[in-house]
Amino acid sequence: MPTAVVTGASRGLGRGIAVALAEAGFDVVIGWCRSEVDAKDTATVVEATGRAAVLVGGDVTDPTTHRGLAAAAVAELGGLDVWVNNAGVSMLAPVVDTSTDDLRRMLETNVVGVHLGMKEAVGRFRSAGRGGRIVNVASELGVQAFPFLGAYAASKFAVVGLTQAAAIELASEGITVNAVGPGTAETDMVMAERASESALTGRSHEEVRAAYLGGVPTGRFCTPADVGALVAYLASPAASYVTGQTICINGGSVLH
Repeated sequence: MPTAVVTGASRGLGRGIAVALAEAGFDVVIGWCRSEVDAKDTATVVEATGRAAVLVGGDVTDPTTHRGLAAAAVAELGGLDVWVNNAGVSMLAPVVDTSTDDLRRMLETNVVGVHLGMKEAVGRFRSAGRGGRIVNVASELGVQAFPFLGAYAASKFAVVGLTQAAAIELASEGITVNAVGPGTAETDMVMAERASESALTGRSHEEVRAAYLGGVPTGRFCTPADVGALVAYLASPAASYVTGQTICINGGSVLH
């Protein structure tokens, strides 16, 4: 059976991606950092589809975490076919009020973590003598910045740049590299952003939510299942000719 690694898969978008890949026939290595309990919940859902799940904990800013993820895929599940760099962090503040420490934290996790994941995946694909698929989770903020999320947008613009360059460099080896750009999904991370925006602007949580929802032409927020379905497509044979793309999945809130 094909095998996929998904970082940050204990909850939110990562869980949706892991489950969608399992439903598409992949065994899944579930990368997690903060909550093994949540990661086990993801594994339970993956296994309910009939596919195998393996948990690997660690911080994506540490190269040994990626080596552990890849080793688990090969040793416990028989190989590596797809690598999804999903783990990410955010914080909300005006650009000039963003601390250097907060900026560095986002760059380390959102950019360096993706770079390390791509390096490990490509090394494993090459060792196996075959191609593979890499999907990086960027954001619609990777193609258009929003107020109070400038530093986060900078990190996701960087993910798009890494994706494009790697896609060009690796195409001849049968390795595709794409990014997905989710819009607003009501995950724990977005809930924290919303609370920060309420504090910054003096608007209520409900007013902030309504403002974001009003900017989505389809009239609903993104869900983990939406993002999972797109990643599963990019991992499928149907997407073998798709590489170097950033595909926004956002109900039309940002057109790209």
